[in-house]
Amino acid sequence: MPDLLKYLDNYNRPLTASLNVADQMILTRLPFLPWQAIVSKNFSDEVPLRDALKQLEQQLVHTSEYVLLPNDRILIQKLQTSFRYEKVKLSGFKIQAPENLDKQCAAITVSIDSHTKIIVFRGADGTTLGWKSDLRIIYDADSTTWQDFAVDYLKQVGILPFDTLQVIGFSKGGSMAIYAASHASSDIQKRVKQVVNFDGPQVASKPTQTEPVKSRFQTYLPQLPFFGIGSEFTNPPIIVNSTATGIWQHDLYSWQLHDAIPVELGRASTTDNFLTHELRPWLRQQKHDRAQLFIDTFWTILDKSEAVSINDLLKHWQQVTKAFRIQSNSWDPMARQMGQKALQSAFQIIVTFAHF
Repeated sequence: MPDLLKYLDNYNRPLTASLNVADQMILTRLPFLPWQAIVSKNFSDEVPLRDALKQLEQQLVHTSEYVLLPNDRILIQKLQTSFRYEKVKLSGFKIQAPENLDKQCAAITVSIDSHTKIIVFRGADGTTLGWKSDLRIIYDADSTTWQDFAVDYLKQVGILPFDTLQVIGFSKGGSMAIYAASHASSDIQKRVKQVVNFDGPQVASKPTQTEPVKSRFQTYLPQLPFFGIGSEFTNPPIIVNSTATGIWQHDLYSWQLHDAIPVELGRASTTDNFLTHELRPWLRQQKHDRAQLFIDTFWTILDKSEAVSINDLLKHWQQVTKAFRIQSNSWDPMARQMGQKALQSAFQIIVTFAHF
């Protein structure tokens, strides 16, 4: 089965505003690239994607400052020669707190034609440290910087003269897409045709949404949904196939495609009363270091499991619980109790994923 990079080799028809999911996945990689000196903050000052990528590649030759996933570098090369993306233009690249992973987030606006704008959000950079930082939104209740950034960015694009909007994002960027679209004015919401979240947690309360708006929200999660577990999404998320192990299923390049859509394993609920209504509020009451240690413990256990499927994880569940007992041995009784309950709740959720 192909992945994103092979998709670009095989899918060379002209891009239209009716983006397929593979196109949306590719676009979510764009705000992770260092566009500061290439793509203007001004929404009316558009630069062709191909020209911007050529400048970026020249820039990357002369500096090792920027940290990119190896596949991002391949993506840069492939997009430059892609007939499918020939007419794509970029504008409005804005990045907040680039030197601070805890507060870092960014967005870029993609134009396919004069009628449609695609807003793409991201959280911290694409490294594992950035991924860990993105997960902090689960318990960092005092941080509203990413929420304010997302809402303000969508509002700025929403007043521009065009017909329709798509709002998408990966990881924390997916959370930002959900939050911004949920909190937009009714006028902007009417123009939002799709809100797509790729493996981002749902962490903020959702205001009342009309049925037409709710139907436009969609979330995609890998079969080991570490980032999405315990989240209550607007619609049941689509679970997709990843060939990576453990936490690396969070890498979109590992997701397998059938034609132009991810290989769908089914739909499932990731909601759990304890994780959503007890664990998350408790984490938000803890000091930053303590809450981070709690999350890091489960991150490490999942990463070391080297599981590809839920069944792989279930086969070694005793090892998972043993690893937790060892790593939580120095915790206070309440933290250990919350951790044990979190494991039990996670087990109840992932058992429903076993047929994937």
